[in-house]
Formats: sequence, C-alpha cells, structure tokens
Amino acid sequence: MQDSPVEQIRAGVDIVDLLQQYVQLKKAGRTFKALCPFHSEKTPSFVVFPDTGRWHCFGCGEGGDVFTFLMKVENLTFAEALRRLADRIGIVLTPRTRESDEQKEVHQRLYAANEAAAVYYHSLLLSSPTARQYVATRGIIDTTLQEFLLGLAPDSHDAMQRQLKSQGYTSDELLAAGLLYEPENGPLRDRFHGRLMFPIRDAEGRIVSFGARGLMSDATPKYLNGPQTDLFDKGSTLFGLFHGGGAIKKEQRAVVVEGYVDVVIAHQAGFKNVVATLGTAITERHLRQLARLAPEITMALDPDAAGQHAMDRSVEVARAALSASVPTLDARGRPRAASTLRATITIAVLPDGKDPDELILQDPERWRSTIANASPVIDHALRQLASQHDLSTARGKSDAGKKLAELLLDIPDPIEQAHYVELAAEHLGLPDSTPLRQELRTVREQREAARKRAGQAPVAVARIEAQKSAPREYAPIPRPPEPSRPSEQDYAIALAVAAAQRGLPRMELDPSDFTDPTSRALALRIAELQNSTARSDWRPDLLELAEEPWSEGPIGRVREMLAALDSLSDAQLTTAISSIARQLRRSRLLLQQRELAAELAHAEAEAANEMKAWISALNREIVALARADAEQPRGPSAVGRRIAVVPSRFRLPVDN
Repeated sequence: MQDSPVEQIRAGVDIVDLLQQYVQLKKAGRTFKALCPFHSEKTPSFVVFPDTGRWHCFGCGEGGDVFTFLMKVENLTFAEALRRLADRIGIVLTPRTRESDEQKEVHQRLYAANEAAAVYYHSLLLSSPTARQYVATRGIIDTTLQEFLLGLAPDSHDAMQRQLKSQGYTSDELLAAGLLYEPENGPLRDRFHGRLMFPIRDAEGRIVSFGARGLMSDATPKYLNGPQTDLFDKGSTLFGLFHGGGAIKKEQRAVVVEGYVDVVIAHQAGFKNVVATLGTAITERHLRQLARLAPEITMALDPDAAGQHAMDRSVEVARAALSASVPTLDARGRPRAASTLRATITIAVLPDGKDPDELILQDPERWRSTIANASPVIDHALRQLASQHDLSTARGKSDAGKKLAELLLDIPDPIEQAHYVELAAEHLGLPDSTPLRQELRTVREQREAARKRAGQAPVAVARIEAQKSAPREYAPIPRPPEPSRPSEQDYAIALAVAAAQRGLPRMELDPSDFTDPTSRALALRIAELQNSTARSDWRPDLLELAEEPWSEGPIGRVREMLAALDSLSDAQLTTAISSIARQLRRSRLLLQQRELAAELAHAEAEAANEMKAWISALNREIVALARADAEQPRGPSAVGRRIAVVPSRFRLPVDN
C-alpha cells in the first residue's frame, strides 16, 4: 500500500519543513519540539518524529501525520489537505491529459503576466512624484507600498501592453489575464490607465488580478476591478487575505471592510486581520473561507446608506452560508457534522461617519475599541428597526417581526434566545412576546418543512447531488498493484459501511486510530459522507460515493468483505465495531508509546519524568484495551449459536 497516491504524498512531504511554517521547531536529538499550536502551554510538549513522519503533543494528546496536522491547523477536509500537499510537492491529482497539461501551462503564463504587470506598475509609482504624493496623502508609507506592491497605471492606452509584449507576452495572454480589453471599434487597449494599482493575490500569494483607484476626484468609476477570468473569481477572492490569514487565525476574528485603502492602512497600523471584498457583495464562499480561520466575522462597512445596505445583505448571506452543518474534526481529530463553520457575525458601527482608513489613521485605539465592542447581529438589527420600518403601523411591525424572527431563530442558546425575544417584543411595541414567539414557531416549521422536502428528493437526484458535493479531482498516479490482502483497518471500514447500509445507530470509529494513510483517508471520507446524508431517509452506497482513484485499493478490499458481513446479526455487527475500534486504538497507542520511548532517551530530567508518566498512562490504557479483547467478543447467530464476530485474521495479539 506504500505506493498509493496518499502514501506517495505523505512520504514526499517533509514534515519538519511543513510544520515549521506554523510552529517554531527546535531540534532535540532525532526529533523536534515546539509549543503546541492546539492548546496553550509554556513548556514545549509538541514533538515531531521525522523518521516516521508523525507528530504528537504529549500535553493535549493530539497527534498524527502531515494530513492530520494540516486539516487541524487550517480546518480543512481531507480532500482539501490532500490537494494542498500534492501541489506542494508537485504531484498532479487532476486528470493528466494533454489538454490539462496545456491548460496548466497557460495559467502559469497568466500568473507570470500579472506579476510582470505588477512589477511594471510598481516601478512607475516609485518614479512618479505626483503619485507618490497622492499615496502619502492617503497615509500610506513606503514599506506598506512595497509590501502590497502598489503601483501606478500610466495615463496611456497601450504603454503596459507594449512593455509586456517586449517581455514575450502575447495580446491573447494579456487579454485572458484581464489586463486588456477589446473596444467595439479599434485595437486592444490597456484596461487600466491613470490609476493607483492594487495587486490582488489568491490564497497561494499569486497575483490573479488588480483593483484600481482613480487618482482624480472626478474619476469614473472611482474603483475599477479586473474582470472575471480563469484565474480570478470575485465571489471567492478577498483582498488582504493572503497577507492577513495568519493574523485572522491568531486574533480569532476577521474584519471585513469595503475598500483597498482601508485594508492597506489597517495592515500598516498592525490590524492585519482586515480584508475587503472586491467590488461585490460578500458571498457564501467569502464567509466560508473566513469561518475556517476564525469563529467571529466582524462587518465594518462604510457608514453611508450603501454600506448599511451591504451590511444587511451580508447578514442575510451569512445566515445561509454559516448555519449549514459541515464535516469537520472534533478535538480528537474525529470527523463529525459540527457547526464549526457557524461563525458569529458581529457588526462594528464606526463613529462619526468615518471610513475605516480615516478612523485608523486618526485614532487607532478607537478603531481597536470599536472592533472589540462589535455587537451581535440581533443587537444591531434592534437598533436599526425604527429607521427601517414604520413601527407605528401594523404592517411595519409585522415586517419587522418577520425579519427579527429569522435572526432570533439562529440563536442556539435557548436562554439567550428568550432574552432577545423579550427585548425584540419591547422594541416592536408589543404588549408581550406571544405574537413574536408564534412567528418564531412559524419560521421554524417552514425551515423544517424545507429540510424535509430536501430529504425526500428522488434517489436519482439525491445520488447526483451527493456525487457533485464529493471531491472528484483525483486521477491515478501510475503505481504497482496494491497488495490484495485485507487488513483489520479495511475490516473496520467494512463494518461501518455495513452498519450504515442497515440504518443502525452510528458508532464512531476514530480515523486517527488508522495507521495506514490510505485507509485513514477512506475512513475520513466515509465519515464525511455519513455526516452529509445523516438527516436523509436515503441510504446511499457510501463506497460508490467515496470512489476516487487514490481509494481504489482499499475500496476493493472492503467490498470483498461486505458479503461475508451479511451473515452477522445487527447485535453482532455492533459488537464487532466496538471490538475493532478497541484494537485499532491499541495499535495506535503502541506506536505512540514507542515514539515516546525513543524521545525519552534524549529528554532532560524534568521532561523525562513527564514522559515516563505518559508512558505509564499509555501502558495502563493499552492493558485495559487488551483485557477487553482477551476473550474474543461473541454474539448470537441466527440459529442461537454464539460465534466470534471478528475473524481471527483481523485480531491483534493480546501481547505486543
């Protein structure tokens, strides 16, 4: 199995090189140590084992390999982590056809063209006293100008294209990159001229487009953004996210503003968790990106009417985007359908009608305080009631009540919800909260009916939608055939799939206990699919939905075992899952114990005592698990005999 794409990627990624981008590693014998990024500690207990490609924190108990680490630290699914790491070491997981190779080369040329244009614009800004003076009047200093590679588009319709053509780029490439446009009559023209240029970077730091601000007060439009291209999607790109992603995770808050200058000034002042949309309202994709990084998203849009409308629209989008349950990892690394993407949306009302950049330049501490004291959406909505609805009329109260009911229903804490229901009734001028509670019941019933209708979709439609949601971007990497002998990890997955097919209550198998990377990947994928179909009466073929080229080997072995499981009763199946879960955990703990023993030889006295305590604790748990399986669990057969529910070839020896 070592030749599977998952194992190729795991073996190809230098775990030390990856982890040191997130933590400060210090060599300790054959291992590396650091402060754990997943819990607060003063003494390093986070250990990296380069020889095995694994990491473990002996403070909080977290551990795993490069996939597990990236999933936890970036809050990614396994598929996303796989793609990220494959890109890191140059393994292509998309179909390797001639067309896709050519397309990749085309995109690389477009990235390079944008980079060349940014360097050209930047050089013009540095040599223009007028533009430099304008930048200075906006409060932007030289180091910030260089950090964001700000530039100046010349007041010409063809200067940029002449410059880039001299570097070997064609008109078609510049047009595809969004740097040129084609008028109805006449030759191709530079898209940007006489404007301050803001390079827009994607999550990898590549320049995908530009934002341009007019230098003159009468410039029309004031802001001009690059068009939608193969590289640039306005609905999923945020200005400043590449520079500020780390700060957002650290601060546990993302702040959304409207303008490029707002972001630049905020970062310059040390508020690096600030991002901006790109001439479009905030979208679900924007919010999901931010919610992966931080549990709170603060809207600090401009205080004018347009800004308030954008804020209201953002709240509506956020309700839809962030309330969905999505597969993620719990504290032990197990997948679950949880609300970790249910970020809290808060509203920061800027004082004195100031734009964010103005407030930050004039009074950075007041900006800090304004953001820190951002209020929940419901509080903001209550303050806005009188200005948005005529509460002196029955219709005005009804409209306001319907809007508030949608927001109130999103409050998960029942006590907090009850508090706001009473407060909302008071703001509406109602004698009591009874009418508003009735409206809440109506909205709740409407949502439940919508969910029920979605869950009763025809099987064919449901299957298509489920397949659409499953990542289908992997193609086989040429490799020798995998061993066909099933392992206890394959057997565990087969048990879980069989239980799901029968509609039995779900019993968690911890994917972190799977030591084979490909088997663990399949276990994670199966768990994600179980989460996504948990509320539906439809029982899909989980293995069919999970099929990817990297999973062909384990899926084939699992399918071989499913027929044999038909003879097990529901009780036997449940018993077998419990037994195999204990075995897998014992196997992982034994590996962890060996890693810890190896580290013990290089540890200082104080750390050695802690490690010995860990080893003892691990040993106690290992012994307890072994005793639980000392007598092979048995269950009643269909004819009354008691038979072993885990075949002997899948049972670990009691003594290891």
